[in-house]
Amino acid sequence: MPFEAFTRDEDFPFFIQYGEHKETLFMHTHDAYVELVIVLSGSAVHIVDGEQYSIQKGNIFVIGENTQHGYDSPEDFHICNIMFRKRFLDLNSMDIAGTAGFQALFVLEPQQTKTKGFTSYLKLLPDEQLRIENKIAALHKEYHTKSAGWQTMVRAEFLCLVVELSRMYDTSRIENDVGIVKLAPALAYIERHFQEEMTVAELADLTHYSERQFLRLFKEATGYRPMQYITRLRIHTACRLLCETELPVTEIAERCGYTDSSYFARVFQHKCGISPKAYRKDAAAHSAV
Repeated sequence: MPFEAFTRDEDFPFFIQYGEHKETLFMHTHDAYVELVIVLSGSAVHIVDGEQYSIQKGNIFVIGENTQHGYDSPEDFHICNIMFRKRFLDLNSMDIAGTAGFQALFVLEPQQTKTKGFTSYLKLLPDEQLRIENKIAALHKEYHTKSAGWQTMVRAEFLCLVVELSRMYDTSRIENDVGIVKLAPALAYIERHFQEEMTVAELADLTHYSERQFLRLFKEATGYRPMQYITRLRIHTACRLLCETELPVTEIAERCGYTDSSYFARVFQHKCGISPKAYRKDAAAHSAV
């Protein structure tokens, strides 16, 4: 199902709606967008890649790109769908990305759903459900009323919702055998401390997996080995700082965990195919157009 079926606004890639399903919802796959689903009432069978899973009021989950899913056997089943392209949720500008809850719900659960089957470990308590429903109502009103500054308010309301859900996600309740979702504390630690030196053993300890299990699951979840993932995060952060600030390259290198600016330049050149200074110059030229 293409994103254009919901909105053709490429400048604001976001869509929100309430849904009541009285009949089976056909299987469909998301085309380059992410869907946050909040079950507001009732229950249904969530079908993901042919497997069936029971869901009910209070369940919250994220369906990523290219994951086939649908609903069957709905009973008083009401949900809220929030659909967005990944760039709408800018991970690198959000400190909430440094929490285990965020990494579990928005990064690892969608990946695990795609590779190992549907898992949703965010189940709201009654008071949490009320708070989230109020936030959704405010978000929905801003999106559909479109008063002055509505895009700014929608983005702000959405980010508040992301923060609330991330705080509510209690990774300590996850059983040890649920696969890559247990990596959340390690990914959160990396987000907060990527400028620092760390070892695979230290990261594995955060997940209670053996180093061998941790390395296998980490590669499965992210596509990278831990040190490759950290380097990628450092370079991505450097690119952002080169574009958005006028900090000297030596200071950017230090902020990204490189005490040797010459080594930083070599790593940057290898990963981006261009020197940090040339990258900044190109970014400035494009922004001026």
